[in-house]
Amino acid sequence: MVPVPRRWTVILRDLSDTARPIRPEDCHGLLNRWWPQPPEEHAAAKRWSMNGWPRPLGDRLYHWTLTWLDDEVPPSLDPEDLVGDPQRIGDHLLVPLSVTRTHERTYAQMLVEPRGPSAVRAAEVRSRTPVVMTTRDATGERIPHIWPSPRRLFGAVHRSGGGIVGGSGAVGAVARFAPPALAENWLELVLGGMAQVRRTPLPGEEVRLAEHHHAENRTVLGWHGGFRLEMAGGDRRHADAFATLLELLELAGVGKYTAQGFGSVRVDTVTCGRPFAEAPVSRARRMPNRVARRTPQRVGDAHVRAVAEAEEFGGTLFD
Repeated sequence: MVPVPRRWTVILRDLSDTARPIRPEDCHGLLNRWWPQPPEEHAAAKRWSMNGWPRPLGDRLYHWTLTWLDDEVPPSLDPEDLVGDPQRIGDHLLVPLSVTRTHERTYAQMLVEPRGPSAVRAAEVRSRTPVVMTTRDATGERIPHIWPSPRRLFGAVHRSGGGIVGGSGAVGAVARFAPPALAENWLELVLGGMAQVRRTPLPGEEVRLAEHHHAENRTVLGWHGGFRLEMAGGDRRHADAFATLLELLELAGVGKYTAQGFGSVRVDTVTCGRPFAEAPVSRARRMPNRVARRTPQRVGDAHVRAVAEAEEFGGTLFD
C-alpha cells in the first residue's frame, strides 16, 4: 500500500542565467499542471499542500517540500519520475536532481497505532512562511486575521445534513481524505476532548504581522512567529490525538493558501518523561492524608494559571 499522506523533499538545479525571483503563483501553476483537478473542483481545496516555496541553497540549487494529502486518489504524477526532466517555474527552468520521500505513515497508522511509551505533552510551533487566515463577514467579503486564533490553528471540519462534507487544515485533511470509518471517531475525540490544550508565547519569537507581495501588486496579510502548545489534561487517547494533530499541522500547513505555499510551519514536540499511566492520581491513593492537606493549594494554583492563560492567550483550542 502506498503511504498517504505522501511528502517529498526535492532538490532542483536552476538552468536560467537571469530571471525574476520565483513567485508563489509560478509554483502553484506548475503543480496545477502536475496534479490537475476536474473543472467542477477547481474552486475546491487542493489535494496537495505546498510547504513553502523553493529555497535557495547556493550554487543554483533549490530545496522544496511538497505533500499529497488524499488517502484514496493517488497523485497523477509522482515527482520521483521527473528527476532529470527540467520544469518551468515562472522565468526559471529547474531540473529535479533528487526526490526523496520523507513521510511514510498512512492515515490509518497516524490515527490508530499507539505512539510509544512516552506521550507528547507540548510542542513549539514556528512559521516558515507567512500564515494567512481569513473569514467571511456578513457581506461575504474575506477578512484577514493577522493573529493566530487558537480555534483556527488546526483547521475546520464542515458538516451538512449530519455528515462531513469538507474541511481545511489538519482536521480538514482527516475529514476529507482519511478512511471515513477511522476519521469520524477520531474527529469526535479531537473536537470534543482537547479543551485542555493551551497556547503560550515563545520569548523573542512573538507573533507579528507579515506582508507578502503577491501577484498583480497585491499584498497578502498574514503573521509570522512562534508559540508553544501544551496539553494540560486529558488521558492517553487525547495525548496521542494531540501528537497526530501536530504531525498533520506540518503536513497540511496552516491557514487558507497552503496550496500556494503559505502557512508552512515547523513543529518541535516535547514528550512526557514518564509513561502516561504514572499520573499524580496514583500517588494520591497511596498517600491519602497528605493529599487531603495539599489539594486546595494545587487546585487554586491551577485555576489561577488557567484564568491567566485564557485572558492573555485567547483560551483553549477547541470549544
